[in-house]
Amino acid sequence: MKNKVLGALFLGVVLLLCPQMVLASHLKVDNVLMSEVNKESKTAKIQFNVSWDNAWKNETNSDAVWLFAKFQAPQGEWKHVNLKSSSATNFDFLDHTPEMFSTGDNADMGMLVPDEKTGAFLFRTKGMGTTVSKNVKMVWDYAKDGVSDDEIFNAKVQVFGFEMVYVPEEKFYVGDPKGPDGPDNTIYTYPNNGSYLIASEDPILVDKVDGAMYCDQDNPRSREDTPFTIPAEFPKGYKAFWIMKYELTSQQFADFLNTLNRKQQQSMVESDISQNQIKNYYVKTNSEEEHIRNSLVVSKTGNGTTEPVKFYTYAPARALNFMSWSNVAAVGDWAGLRPITELEYEKASRGPKEAIVNELAWGVSMDSTDIGRVQTFDGADGSGFEKKVPQAGVVNTCMGGGIAPFDVGKKLVPDNPGFEGPVSGEVFENTQHEGISERINTGASYYGVRNLSGNLWERCVTMGHEVGRGFDGQHGDGVLSEDGFSNVANWPDQDGAGAGNRGGVWSSPEAKYLRVSLRFAANFPRSADGKNSGIRLGF
Repeated sequence: MKNKVLGALFLGVVLLLCPQMVLASHLKVDNVLMSEVNKESKTAKIQFNVSWDNAWKNETNSDAVWLFAKFQAPQGEWKHVNLKSSSATNFDFLDHTPEMFSTGDNADMGMLVPDEKTGAFLFRTKGMGTTVSKNVKMVWDYAKDGVSDDEIFNAKVQVFGFEMVYVPEEKFYVGDPKGPDGPDNTIYTYPNNGSYLIASEDPILVDKVDGAMYCDQDNPRSREDTPFTIPAEFPKGYKAFWIMKYELTSQQFADFLNTLNRKQQQSMVESDISQNQIKNYYVKTNSEEEHIRNSLVVSKTGNGTTEPVKFYTYAPARALNFMSWSNVAAVGDWAGLRPITELEYEKASRGPKEAIVNELAWGVSMDSTDIGRVQTFDGADGSGFEKKVPQAGVVNTCMGGGIAPFDVGKKLVPDNPGFEGPVSGEVFENTQHEGISERINTGASYYGVRNLSGNLWERCVTMGHEVGRGFDGQHGDGVLSEDGFSNVANWPDQDGAGAGNRGGVWSSPEAKYLRVSLRFAANFPRSADGKNSGIRLGF
């Protein structure tokens, strides 16, 4: 993957804006620089180091880091970097690094650049554990992004990354074996033939017909009236896809906001940030103090009135709540990713195994003893390196904090002590308890995805709404509207119609609210922020 640039074509090295940036708790991208500007091919190499913990390639799947970059145009706005080449192949766990790109100095690494060329997946081709790769290189097609030969010398670039998990193509079950007697609105095979097998991406009929997919409508948050057909284009989870390993962190959302202009930033927060002084500087909760562990803040004063506001967080690895559907879609579009569907959520949780009654994401029933809530922390809360307390037994989920919405007015104090709000995604894997399997210890799904039962709602595109069924899995292109919203065709819009919630939350008082197949809010078109709502995206 070497490129020799001769004579006047080699135009030196330009240091970029962020020499070191921690993007999530255990993921680090640093030593970013740009080199080997080639005027003939109109390309430049973006070089950096990448490291993350608990990486793996095993017989089932692998994790990866989705890497993408933004550059600052002469007018000051941040724009998406489009890459020069793609790998021209589907992911198969092998290295498919395009010419002139590089996975760096780690021989066990592979790279895949999808056809969209908005970013690259960096992954292990074998082994597991802490992973470091220095001098990773992506090739920027700067002419495509409207950058001239003269402007490229002064370009400032930031590189961002999300840890992802690969979910391979294979059939799987959705719903609960108890069918209509299972969790509210669970999917089942009509009339009462247990969970439903998805064995292709073909259209699926939802109706009261023997052998068809069906789900009850115990409340209006489940689905529209039947019959309806889930189109072939709607991602059902059979085909391979990627999903974020953790829910979006406070630092990742701050990084996102810090690449937007003032008008776009205002669309993504609840406080009025138009003035020099921002009274409610906890901008997602529109308050002067922390509310339910949301740690996104701005300065109280010195913000000006025209330039972008600078966003900060003191709990960078904590999963960020109060995320509206507009937030979900905007981050997905900005990053070149996409929302996941509720069927993909079940696939990512359960894998190809048959469903079990009242199943949680780590493969046990809610009636099992293999469930325990974290009550507090040892170490810096929100750092991503804190350890869970209790530090014995099964402690693998964030639930039972505060008073559940349906108990407001009925209870004055929570059932459980401790905190109210989400936790860092890595907290459960920072301590391995003796005699407990790794999957149960970390609360991980079949494929290794964290926190799919508990912590924050998984905001998914629903099959239960006409708008949701129009979703065809298009990816974002890195470009938002001038107001800061996603503008990808066939995604649920700002009102949230076509989206819903899966997975249970930190305030769920009992394990039954964490069940994988529970759909009591799967078709909940909520546009506003909610204390329980987070972001998890796919590709």
